[in-house]
Order: sequence, then structure tokens, then C-alpha cells
Amino acid sequence: MKHKINAAGQNSATFVLAVSLPLVAVLFFYVFPDLAVISRARLQLVLIGYCVGLLGFFSGVRFGALVNGSGFSSAWIVPFAAGPVFGIAVLLMPFSLALAVLAAGFGAHGAWDSWAAFRGRLPAGYSARRIVSTIVTCLLLIVIFIIDGLQ
Repeated sequence: MKHKINAAGQNSATFVLAVSLPLVAVLFFYVFPDLAVISRARLQLVLIGYCVGLLGFFSGVRFGALVNGSGFSSAWIVPFAAGPVFGIAVLLMPFSLALAVLAAGFGAHGAWDSWAAFRGRLPAGYSARRIVSTIVTCLLLIVIFIIDGLQ
């Protein structure tokens, strides 16, 4: 039994690391701008694009769980179809506003996933990974927001 618990913890750490590593790389280039291999504008676009894609991934996981469960109805297609439109809108926003909107989006979606896991609609293991990845992602976005504002 102990082996399964350690494996679950290791999988959670790997998941959080995989999700947050690109954000850590962007943060590194914000702290050390002389080491950046791309321009600041391109770095900002890459960060926003990655976060939009990551939110799309989490939304897809949620939609897949909904489709495979018993609570699916055609009314759910509207909120999930609005996601790509929202993503395009975020890509067109000024950088600081996009960071704030994405941090709020990650927080709201993470809370929604946690509530779904509490109700038994998502696996408890996924919920734990989602909570940690949401906290790490939001903190990294806030730190990048602050550093961007100071520069």
C-alpha cells in the first residue's frame, strides 16, 4: 500500500512540474532579461498562448469526464464552446490584463474541478493534482505580473 501512495505523490509532482515548467522558464527570463533568447513581446505572447492552451486542456479533461458520466446534456456544449472564444479574447488583451484574467480563470476552473471531485464527478487524485497546479500556476502568474509592472 505504501508503494501506491508514493507513486501517487510522485505522479502528482510530475504533473505539477510539467504544467508549471514553461511558466518557470518565462519567470526566469523575466528575472534575467539579458539571457532571454526571444524578445520580451514574443515571450509575453508565448506565455499567454501557453496559459490559454493549458486552460483549454483542463477544460477538455472536464468535458471528457462530463461526456463519460451521466450528467451530460446538450446545454453543456455552450460553456465549453465559449472557451476558445474566450482564449482568443485573452490573446488580444494587453499583457497585464491578460495575466490577471488568466490567474482568475485558473483559480475559478481549479475551484470548479475541486468541487466536481468533492461531488464524485472527477477522480480524487486528479483533484489533488489540480489544486496544487492551480496554486502554483496562479502564484507564478502573479509574480510575473509584479515583475512586469516593476520593469
